[in-house]
Amino acid sequence: MMVENYQGYSIVKFDRPEKLNALDLKSRMDLISTLNKINSDPRIRAVIITGEGRGFCVDADVNELPQDISKDLRETFYPIVNEIRFSDKIYIAAINGVTAGACIGIALAADFRFAKKGVRFVTAFQRLGLTSDTGVAYFLGKFLGPRAFSLSVLGGEFTSEEAESWGLLKVVDDPLQESIKLAQSIANGPYQSYVAGKKLINKVLFSDLNEFLEYESSIQGYLGKTKDYSEGVKSFKEKREPKF
Repeated sequence: MMVENYQGYSIVKFDRPEKLNALDLKSRMDLISTLNKINSDPRIRAVIITGEGRGFCVDADVNELPQDISKDLRETFYPIVNEIRFSDKIYIAAINGVTAGACIGIALAADFRFAKKGVRFVTAFQRLGLTSDTGVAYFLGKFLGPRAFSLSVLGGEFTSEEAESWGLLKVVDDPLQESIKLAQSIANGPYQSYVAGKKLINKVLFSDLNEFLEYESSIQGYLGKTKDYSEGVKSFKEKREPKF
């Protein structure tokens, strides 16, 4: 995890570009520690999350899948979402490339999102015999209503242009530079007012987030013990179609 600190804001970068920034266990634990440290620093008002290379972030590393999915979600993915959503910092996702799985949840947990044209968002949990996690169904359901049904139940893809038409993000030429402009504005603005606004939105939209995540983890934990999951993982590693 790379961190750059500036006057009033920080940039956090996923730094496994050779893996499209897939989040192995070390990356997840480093990210939790990094966000906790930033959220405890009164000098920082805004935080930008982005990726190195061609990807923003593409879910967990499939070469390091846990035995107990439910436990792993509660201990390594959900703390990331909570650090972003319920902190007294304004979080901005600078989405520079392909975003998949749990990383969609991380991006949607942010307060603002900028993405490059043509970025693919891939909800492919079903390919592994799982359902969505890290709050993906929760955030899509909150933001999109019935439009989220197919993506949550069947999986699939959408583009940054589609996401912009749904109000999820803004498409820009340079997501990082746009994020920096916004972060600088926040750092130099009426910060307590911004934090208060975030708290109000959290009360209206996200007060039941952790209740949902607990429910989600129990479902994902059950699916992680099924034959479909075993076949999904095996077929993915063997680069073939699964036979459920």
